[in-house]
Amino acid sequence: MSKFKEETLLGQHLILFPDRTLFWQEERLLVVADLHFGKAQIFREYGIPIPGGTTADDLERLSYRMDQLQPRKLLFLGDLVHGRINDQNNLGQLVDEWRCRHKRVELLLAPGNHDLRSGDPPAQFRFDHVATEIVLGSFIFTHQPRLNSSFYGIAGHLHPAVTLTAQAGLKERLPCFCFGPRGALLPAFGSFTGTQLIRPSSENRTYVIAGDEVFEM
Repeated sequence: MSKFKEETLLGQHLILFPDRTLFWQEERLLVVADLHFGKAQIFREYGIPIPGGTTADDLERLSYRMDQLQPRKLLFLGDLVHGRINDQNNLGQLVDEWRCRHKRVELLLAPGNHDLRSGDPPAQFRFDHVATEIVLGSFIFTHQPRLNSSFYGIAGHLHPAVTLTAQAGLKERLPCFCFGPRGALLPAFGSFTGTQLIRPSSENRTYVIAGDEVFEM
């Protein structure tokens, strides 16, 4: 198994990383889905004792990949912020420091259902483009999957995962990338998110993430 997998699609080269990011080489575009920033803080505001630090850790994970790949653009496929946060000072400061570190990268957002509830994204992101559908070349990027387009769809929203059974009969649920004939699903990038089991068909190519490796199922 390799640390990453390469997928050739419509003549374009995509790299799938175990940190749940996708990199489109020709466009130098990094794509992430479902970060759910601020989720732990929202839980704490409702009195649920959840440890902090997940948003800071996820921003650092994202920075690591950006420093490595030097993308021209970074595209968020929705559910950037989990919900409405009463005190946004901490999140705003974290985002501001992160954005200053990557100020030359163009930021794009395809808002998701959680973004509609949370309101406008923190101003510190300083997004260059926000749209429900973002078309680049032969691909259309959205939060929720859309298969009725003339473009090939790449989306998040579902937090896809599959269950693998080991020789001892132990079952493990693992996040995955899934590429179908008309669209692809990306796993949730956020570390404080759940997963949803999918049942890929024989037409799908499914890449499972196990630790720091990606392998084709």
